[in-house]
Amino acid sequence: MKNVVIAVITCRRPEWLGRLLDGLLALKCDEDINPRILVVDNDASESSKDVVISRQQDGAIPVSYDVEKQQGIVFARNRCVELFHQMNGDYLVFIDDDEWPQQPDWLNRLVSAAGEFNVDVVTSHVISVGEPGTPEWAVDLIYGKNPYTHGQFIDVFYTNNLLLSRRMTEALTPCFDARFAMTGASDYHFALRAKQAGYQCVYIDAPVVEEFPASRASVKWFCRRGFRSGIGYTRSHVFEESYKTALLRCVALSGVRVLRGLAKLITGVVTNNKTTRVDGLFRLCSAAGTIAGLFGIQHEEYKVIHGK
Repeated sequence: MKNVVIAVITCRRPEWLGRLLDGLLALKCDEDINPRILVVDNDASESSKDVVISRQQDGAIPVSYDVEKQQGIVFARNRCVELFHQMNGDYLVFIDDDEWPQQPDWLNRLVSAAGEFNVDVVTSHVISVGEPGTPEWAVDLIYGKNPYTHGQFIDVFYTNNLLLSRRMTEALTPCFDARFAMTGASDYHFALRAKQAGYQCVYIDAPVVEEFPASRASVKWFCRRGFRSGIGYTRSHVFEESYKTALLRCVALSGVRVLRGLAKLITGVVTNNKTTRVDGLFRLCSAAGTIAGLFGIQHEEYKVIHGK
């Protein structure tokens, strides 16, 4: 029997959390999988508690609720890992509170892939759908075209659709670095550490669906996201590599991002394609953030909560 803990971090998005919990409670799990849902609320006022309680008797999958009062997604993620260990879980699965599984066998696919490919990390993609009123260009841009194929081994993964083995989380605890508490990129940094420690990640076809909020559908938001992602990339490598290696890596990547960004921007202007134009701006801002990170500049990602 495989004990699997599905971890959800939430903060003042009760409506979307309820939708996710309904989707998780509808999962069809194989007989050798023993699932449990864990919700960690990163709001000290416990604004999501009633949502969880209302669903604790709704299905065969147990639902637990916990609060991480220290503000910052890093602390909530590490609380999930800590509770997962206390629950004697074999696999920890992360999914965001603005998502839901596309298919009821989503969990089966992740767990079976860990055994089939003999890996400690399994991930899949996110399909974005727009909240009512969200322009298509923003929905098309947020994740872009999926570049991976089923069974492909990859180096980078994020916590929006992710399975981790107990062996790995115990070895790398604390998994998420407090220096990324409010800035984002703690999952990229964790993936870098995992790769350096020799753990492998496989991509499979087990997507989740995400509702992209209309409040994020602005050129300004995408530019900020690009700048923040560039900073997060640089800080991750500065923390884990020699400064010289990180410097050369980041300067080279910044140059590539500038060239690609200009190409996208010019193409978008010529073709009057807003998705391509904003993609170009995103890459240029990412290049700027990659250099800014070398000077210790940070950008707070989680000041504003989008969604409901």
